[in-house]
Parts: sequence; structure tokens; C-alpha cells
Amino acid sequence: MERILLYAAFVYVPIVCLTLVAYAKRIKVMRFIFKSLLMPSLAVFYLLAAESPSPWIVLALAFGWLGDVFLLGRHHWNLYCGIGAFALGHISYITGMLLTKPGLHLTAAISVAWVGIVLLAFRRFLLPHVPKRLRIPGVIYATLLSATCAVALYLFCTSGPDAAYALCFFGGLLFIVSDGLLAYDMFGKKTRLGNFFVMVTYILAQTALAAGFVLHGGI
Repeated sequence: MERILLYAAFVYVPIVCLTLVAYAKRIKVMRFIFKSLLMPSLAVFYLLAAESPSPWIVLALAFGWLGDVFLLGRHHWNLYCGIGAFALGHISYITGMLLTKPGLHLTAAISVAWVGIVLLAFRRFLLPHVPKRLRIPGVIYATLLSATCAVALYLFCTSGPDAAYALCFFGGLLFIVSDGLLAYDMFGKKTRLGNFFVMVTYILAQTALAAGFVLHGGI
């Protein structure tokens, strides 16, 4: 436990802070360096803290790293590749969670309803701002994004008051907020600190998901 706390205090937390400073001050070189270190440092934290690390969670964080790197670029293909990488990351998270509790339950209906609510909100508030060429990929990604949250909700409902699944659900919610802010900032009204708040919610989302899996013993 001591080495985990030392790692968090002297490696992961400083990288997070420096990334946020880079976004708040708009320092491009600093942003590229420390954003690229976020997911690798979180993956190391997960491997150190989890009793039985799951390859699915490591894979999810690896895809998160690829998404981060792709979105540092400004070409249109960077956006497509970034969306694809994060989509694969959500599939990995979903697979990792589902492997902990096989079988179906009536509360799965709640999760399906959640996906529907998120997609309706996406269609109502964000889709009109998204370029036509990105609307189909956007809907697919929004489905996977909400499914990550929905699966965590399903597992929480069927497992009792489990802090691990609660953290995963919270992480999924923050992911929805982060990507919603990113889409609005990119295609709607751009604000000075838009990217900063995107990064705050994104880092909290990935950290909450990883911490949820750690609490569950790695999953």
C-alpha cells in the first residue's frame, strides 16, 4: 500500500496537475508531453494496486492512451482515429465488467433505458452541431459510451451497494460529461477554458473507472 501511495503522490498526481496546467495556460509542448503520459501512468497505478489485474482494463487504458495521442493532432483523420480508439476502450471496459457477473437480470432493463436516455439527449443537444460526416460515428460512439455507464449501473443494481461498481458508474457518467463538453467545444460554442474542463472530467472519469476495478480486486 505504501508504494502505491508514493507512486500516486509523486508520479500520477503530478502528471495530472501538470496536464491541467498545460491546458489552463495553453502551453502546447507541455500539453503534448503530459497528456501522453496520463494513461501510461494510470495503467501503472492500476497494475500496482489491483490484486489480479485484468488484461481488459489494461487494454482499455492503452486505447485511452492512443485516443489521447490521436486527439493531439489537428487533421480530420486524427479525430476519426481518436473516436475509434476510445470506442475500443469502452468495449474493453464493458467486457471487463461483464466478465465479473455472467447471466442476465431484470434490472438490465434499467441499463437499456439509460442508453436510450443518453442517445436521446445526444440527438437533441449535440447531434445538430456535429458535421454530417461524423454523425454516424458519433451515434455509434455515444452508444458505446452510454453502454459503459449502463453496464456499471446494471452490475451495481444486481450486486447490492458495491463501491467498485458505483465508482465505475460515476466514471462512466463523467466520461459522458467530458465527451459532451468536448463535442460542444469542437462543434458548438468554443470557450476559453473548454478544453481544461474536458480534461478535468476526462481524468476523473478514467481514474474512477480504474479505481473501481482496483476495489473489485482487479476484475
